[in-house]
Amino acid sequence: MKKAILSRSRRSFLGASAALAATTGVKLSTANAQMTMPGVSVLADALSQVGLDPMTLAMTPDIKPLTSGGGTIIGPAVITKWRAGKERMTADDVRKNMFEPLDDAPAGSVWVVAGGADRMLSLFGGVIGIACKRNGIAGAVTDNACRDIATFDEAEFPVFGKTAVPFGPGSFARPVAANVPVVCGGVEVNPGDYVAADADGAIVIPGSAYADVLDAVPEILAREKQLLDKIAAGVSLAEAYTL
Repeated sequence: MKKAILSRSRRSFLGASAALAATTGVKLSTANAQMTMPGVSVLADALSQVGLDPMTLAMTPDIKPLTSGGGTIIGPAVITKWRAGKERMTADDVRKNMFEPLDDAPAGSVWVVAGGADRMLSLFGGVIGIACKRNGIAGAVTDNACRDIATFDEAEFPVFGKTAVPFGPGSFARPVAANVPVVCGGVEVNPGDYVAADADGAIVIPGSAYADVLDAVPEILAREKQLLDKIAAGVSLAEAYTL
């Protein structure tokens, strides 16, 4: 069985997880365990704390959860790049740029589908989602559309995108590359980057900063817990917050 990829020491990862569990209860599903992980808003704060601008790393706000169930997904990006055009896709296009990368992706990955077209097209459907779930992929994020939402829900495979449509891409777009740099939701995503998504949106964590971002999480959560404790004790907002 493939192992979930987490580029952190287990101690640091579980330390961040325990701190998060105390305040938010957000959970990440992996192929091997149910672990607690930071939500996207916490990760945005952590990006800021390590000197990165979360506004430039957050995908456009029209990318929303298309499936039910909530929760946060986070993992290394496995990437499919689409391109608009009049040339109809071939079986080889699909095999090389979707099927093989998804079958080879480490469990815990997040599938990033860069649409490459302004027109809303279903770039994948329920059968691929079921295969992704079987392979241990955490979920999918696209800046375009998909279909078969009920199938994704039944398989408990989270999908984030702009909308659902009932028709495929036809001759308007085709998959042209895999695991190459792309722009998805207005943000550059490179092989080795991490992608996180939940009800607050989708965000990219550069692979080179991932360890530092996770290291920043416990301090952020500790500050939030202190605030929550003060609020629970009846302290006013003006007194509780240090601005």
